[in-house]
Order: sequence, then C-alpha cells, then structure tokens
Amino acid sequence: MVIAMGIRYASTPAALTADNWIHTPVLVLNASYEALHEIPAERAVVLLTAAVAEPVVEREPRFAIRSQHMELALPEVIRLRHYVYLAHEVLVHDESRATLAGVLRRDNFRCGYCATWARTVDHVRPRSRGGPNTWGNLIAACGPCNAAKADRTPEEAGMRLLWEPRAPRHREKQQRRIWKELAA
Repeated sequence: MVIAMGIRYASTPAALTADNWIHTPVLVLNASYEALHEIPAERAVVLLTAAVAEPVVEREPRFAIRSQHMELALPEVIRLRHYVYLAHEVLVHDESRATLAGVLRRDNFRCGYCATWARTVDHVRPRSRGGPNTWGNLIAACGPCNAAKADRTPEEAGMRLLWEPRAPRHREKQQRRIWKELAA
C-alpha cells in the first residue's frame, strides 16, 4: 500500500489479467488536477466511456480493455472534465474531541447498548480512568444503560456495544453522492 498526497492507494496486482484488471486502483483528479479519490478501474472505464473524465496517465505496461466497438488503455490516473466543488472540511478522526450533540447525531439518538432512544452520552472508557472526550470513546446511551454501566468498562459491566464508536465519515458520504450525480 502506498500513501501520497494524503490518499491511500491499494497495491496493484502483480500481473494484470482479464480477471483482475477490474480491481486495479485508479486515481481520480478534479478538473483542477487535485487528487479526489481512488476508484476501481471498472468505475474509471465507465467514467471514460461516458466522457465524464479523460485519461491523464496510462498504466505501464499498457493493458488494453476491449469491447466490440472500442479499445481503451487501462488508465492509472484520470481527470474529471468538470470541476467538482468540495467544501473545506476539518479533518476529524477517532481521537478528535467530540461534542454531546455531535455524538447523539452520529448515533442517530440511539443507545449504543440497547438501541433505544438516547439523550445522554457515555464514555466507553470511563472518565474516572482517564477516558477522553473523543469520537472513539463516546457513545450515545439511554439513561438506564448509562446508569447501569456507571464508571466501569462495558466488559466489566457485562454490556456489549452494538457498534464501535468512530468519528463521523462525512467525506465518504459526500463522495458517494458525487459518484451518483456523475452517473446520472
């Protein structure tokens, strides 16, 4: 795996074949040549044939993708023909400081222990034991579950988390929306 410009690239298969070229990663650049995302080659070919994108760098050694009416070289990098505006966003990760309202919204006001309506937030690792106010340590909790857990870990209280608390992934949701718009 290679990381460049803050984007993680999956490793390319050793030898491209008719069976594995679809999974080859292709870097997508905005019209301004800013790196946006990495997508599977199958999706890149769809964008190229729909004239939504153009190839910037062909994969070496050259690998031809053929259909009945056309032949296309497998790209390594493509560029969108129209600029996609991405609002500035603050990078949030699991160790970032979280807010009560943010955690409740992230968990859709559902308790992370019993899935009922939640109005409070619980520290997975209790504050009394140094648990921070971070996205990865806070989970929405109903009053009874929060009181039952008290200042213990979920394991000590005999409670199971229904999901792992993580930072919200707004960028991933935005990326899926962009691809849906481009496909239309």
